Amino acid sequence: MMNIKIKSLKKTIYTSFFTACIAPQNLLADEISFIPRTWIGVSDYSFDQAPRKGAMPDGSDFPEVKFDATLLVAGIGLTSVYDHFFLDLSYQDSSEETDSFSGANYYEKFEGDRRDYSTTLGMKILDYRGAIYIGYKNGKTSGRGKAGTRLTFEEDGLFIGASYGWIIANTGLLSINTAYADLDGKLKEVPGSRYPSDLHMDADSEATGLSYGLSWNAKISKKMSYSINLDANDYTFKNLKDNSATKALPNNVEESIFTGKISISYRF
Repeated sequence: MMNIKIKSLKKTIYTSFFTACIAPQNLLADEISFIPRTWIGVSDYSFDQAPRKGAMPDGSDFPEVKFDATLLVAGIGLTSVYDHFFLDLSYQDSSEETDSFSGANYYEKFEGDRRDYSTTLGMKILDYRGAIYIGYKNGKTSGRGKAGTRLTFEEDGLFIGASYGWIIANTGLLSINTAYADLDGKLKEVPGSRYPSDLHMDADSEATGLSYGLSWNAKISKKMSYSINLDANDYTFKNLKDNSATKALPNNVEESIFTGKISISYRF
């Protein structure tokens, strides 16, 4: 009986860019299984834009821009599994939270939010304990200032990743995952009326993303499972280019997102 349980549990792992989900057991080679899921969680979001050299009217630097906010997040996803292969679709949105910018005698309060979606194609390996995958993702952060400033930071492109898990006490699977993304970045800043108008920016950039995380997956019933996930995502924007800009652009922009969430999935 113990051997049967262990063999069955070995077939539980597959993963997307942010989460690893419980896969169906006793899946035949010609069966397709569909597994919708939903989750809620909390994200610690931070943004850091380097100073813009000589961008002020008097020739001084426009200061570093930093935002930090705690966001409530919720999402939905759908995974289809066929033999060793899986296809995953996911979407996540956040609450609208506030932070402020202060520097160079300017002050403005902002409201902002974040949304992400991804498509992942992967294959389970190593006796169903691991997975390798590729996919496409898009993430967008939007900010709206009380003085009229509008900010948009967006990244999209392809990623590649892998995960591996360990059976713990024959009750669930503890997994680690990591992924690297080669992205296109888009940064748009429209300054409010109190700022110099030539601080506007509509830049394209090279961007990279690094994701890593830890998850616990276990069954609630024969068809229902839950997972607890801790994930980190770091994005770096470099080589910004904007042909319409009249002032220097920042040489580096970074976003970091640390998320904890709990999800419920059901197998059809």
